[in-house]
Amino acid sequence: MKRTQIIMATSHVDLHGDMIHPDALKDAVRQIKEKYLPYNIEHDIRRPPIGRIVSAKVIKLQDGQYALMATAELFEESDPLESLTGDGRKISIRDQDIQTIDFNYDSTFLDKEGQELLHGLSQISGKIERPREIVKKALEPISTLLIYAGVFVVGSIAKGFFSKLGSDVYEMLKNILIKYFRNRKKISSEQILDLCFSVKQYNRTFEVHVLAVNPSEQKLNELFTSRFNGVDNLLVSLPLSESDVARIVLEYENQRLLIRYAVNGDSVPFMFVRTQEKEGNSD
Repeated sequence: MKRTQIIMATSHVDLHGDMIHPDALKDAVRQIKEKYLPYNIEHDIRRPPIGRIVSAKVIKLQDGQYALMATAELFEESDPLESLTGDGRKISIRDQDIQTIDFNYDSTFLDKEGQELLHGLSQISGKIERPREIVKKALEPISTLLIYAGVFVVGSIAKGFFSKLGSDVYEMLKNILIKYFRNRKKISSEQILDLCFSVKQYNRTFEVHVLAVNPSEQKLNELFTSRFNGVDNLLVSLPLSESDVARIVLEYENQRLLIRYAVNGDSVPFMFVRTQEKEGNSD
């Protein structure tokens, strides 16, 4: 594992018209002191972290603007697993139960179609305040919409999510998403719909992200018609009790849920061996 310093963000106005206030940079420093921040390439959740942000400070640049200077620990293939154990901090995990849904978005949703989508989601969430925008500094940011569904028990995600929303609101959410992504087919950048569930097992909570990349009407219909039963079926097949899992990232493709990767509390990525695969290897 090696350490390197990186500029994570500045207070300059970037190519996409985004600007981060110096106070937000200071807030990021505070958050990093409390929790590890996974270091992903180009903010792409489909890729496992290549390291973790362990410290940060705000520095003043020569032109009078400010920058968030961070220290990152980069993982290497030769690193023994025990050498990647952290200092006691863990990555941040959502664990708030909510009445319906919450959502985050990026600057690609600030056009007319995006604002219509956000308005529809706000009606479902019941939030009066402006939902949080995800600020990304990739040269060509991937369009990402995260919908947070709340906290559920392992094996009861599908039933719990559908029951919480009710059939009418559940159908409304599906139709709002279908309408938006149907009108975005000609967009050149990749689009990711990230449906996030916090899952409780024993005395711990971890996140499960279900990704739909460039979601078509067919893909969204399949996901919502299944009521996410596949997520429950997959989770019960994993040896969750044997790992310090903090986040599992899945992708829905070709009518299947595929495990992209998992991350432990120290932000270290790993892959699961399913229970049935272990049993098969023991014959």
